[in-house]
Formats: sequence, C-alpha cells, structure tokens
Amino acid sequence: MKPVVVISADKEIIELAKEFTDLDILGVLDPKLDADALGLPILGTDDDWAAVVLKYPELKVILAVDAPSKREKLVFHYGVERLVTLISRDSYVSPSVEIGHGCFFQRGVKVMSNAKLKTACKINVNSTIHHDAVIGDFCTLAPGSQLLGAVVVENKVFIGAGAVILPKVKIGENAIVGAGAVVVSDVAARTTVAGVPARFIKR
Repeated sequence: MKPVVVISADKEIIELAKEFTDLDILGVLDPKLDADALGLPILGTDDDWAAVVLKYPELKVILAVDAPSKREKLVFHYGVERLVTLISRDSYVSPSVEIGHGCFFQRGVKVMSNAKLKTACKINVNSTIHHDAVIGDFCTLAPGSQLLGAVVVENKVFIGAGAVILPKVKIGENAIVGAGAVVVSDVAARTTVAGVPARFIKR
C-alpha cells in the first residue's frame, strides 16, 4: 500500500481517498490541530512536514486545499512529485484526457474527450468539463460548474458553484467566476465576474 497524508482536513476529500484500497492514509496535516478529520489523526501543520517525511521517505500527499493561490504555495512546499491524483469511481474521465499531478475528480464529475488538466486541479462534485477544454495549474471548479467545448482556463482560477462557461471562452490567470454566472465572453486576468450574463465586478 502507498503511504499518504492528507493536506487539510477536507471531509469530502478524505472520504474520496478512503475509496482507494491501495492507499494507506496515515493522517492529516492541518493548521487546526483540533480539526475534524473523520477519525484520522492530525499529525501536525504544514511546518511539521519535514519530521513526518523523515519517518516515511516514500510518503505521498493528497492536497485537499481549495484556494488556488494556497494550492500553488503548498505544491512547492511538498513537491509536485509527491502529489497523488484521485479519480472517484462515480466520475467519468475520457481515456483521451491528459491529467497533471495531484488532480482530484469528485463524485459525479464528467471530463470529456481531449480535455487537458495541468497540476493540482480540484474538480468538485457534479462538475462537467467538455471536449478540448484546457485547464491550467492550481485551478478549482466548485460543485456543479460547467466548462463547455474548447474553453481555456489559465492558472489559479476559481470557478464558482453552478457557473457555466460557454464554448471557446478564455478565463485569464487568477480570475474568479462567481457562483451561478454564465460567462459568454473572455475574462481578463485577475478580475472577478458574476451574473447572467457574467459582468465585471472588480479587479
């Protein structure tokens, strides 16, 4: 079995990880030492990583943090080569999809042909990524979001719950798409959009 530690006491990701019989989940690293980790021990915080990995040199990490900027920092802290990718049994991922290290596909996710996901993307429950979409590093899709055909999402983007991105739209780096938004045109980097149709909110 592969020894792993979960980074952040995210109950949904812990439950997802428990589906995999080849993983030996040793515990959780979380800033809150009293966090509810569904019965798993809290092994310390991010600062305790060096001591934990010293005991388990082959240890891998399940990076459960949502915020894209935080995910980026933690990938460099723990090392991209240690990231585990998890694909729920209840999701569908086309065989033609390219997947980077440390991506998560929660229950009910659908990823269609020729989509590409880079490092440490988190695709939450019931989200859909249609054909030929490209998703950059450290992105998060909240539950129920939909990326239609040939959408391009650059690095460190957060797409809110139930948002819909129409075909061939490009979402710039560090952008935020509000929950329930319908995005019909390109979104500039480092901006927030929301509404139907989505409109600029702030930079």
